[in-house]
Amino acid sequence: MAKIGILGGSFNPIHAGHMRMAVEAREAVGLERVLLMPAGEPPHKPAEGMLPFAHRLRLVELAVRGVPRLSASGIEGTRPGPSYSVDTLTALRAKMPGDDLHFIMGSESFMALPKWHRGLEIPHLCSLVVVLRQGVDGQSLAAFAEETWPGTERTGFGRMLFASGTRLITVGMPVLEVSATDIRKRWRERRCLAMLVPSVAEEVLERGGAAYELAWGHRAEL
Repeated sequence: MAKIGILGGSFNPIHAGHMRMAVEAREAVGLERVLLMPAGEPPHKPAEGMLPFAHRLRLVELAVRGVPRLSASGIEGTRPGPSYSVDTLTALRAKMPGDDLHFIMGSESFMALPKWHRGLEIPHLCSLVVVLRQGVDGQSLAAFAEETWPGTERTGFGRMLFASGTRLITVGMPVLEVSATDIRKRWRERRCLAMLVPSVAEEVLERGGAAYELAWGHRAEL
């Protein structure tokens, strides 16, 4: 049984924060592989300003090259309509019945799960790896889990067990003040993106093109 991590997001574009999140989760939990999965149609983000799926997937494919045990997955681009995590996880559970799936997410997203489309069902489909963000401590997150999913038990420091048998694992991460919104702004202004996005993705972004300007806005002239 393989321990597989799943990190979803709009990845518009993928940046250093996403990459470190995947690596930190993989190392902390001992995952054999982490799938970075761009959303086909992000349900919580406006379509305006969203780079086409094929471009976002390509940037992820380039970003994971040479990074041990990280892979890109285009599964969410094969389904029409909004890319809801519960649907993706249900499909993966059917496709990979023998694997131990771990859904990786930030603590702010975990605390918002009750507002997601069928978000309360997600802990029943797989284990959760929650990366702690600034302002959220492990104790408050644990209390939230116990209140939201009755029967959840604390099994150790940063470890909990849901009533369904899946696990909740919290992971710390170095603070990286990187956002896709800021990167898009820097790209429009032709500012340096070094160390903010993977170098191979940076090369593609610097070349740009019509699809990028249509989604992100016109770039400053050289």
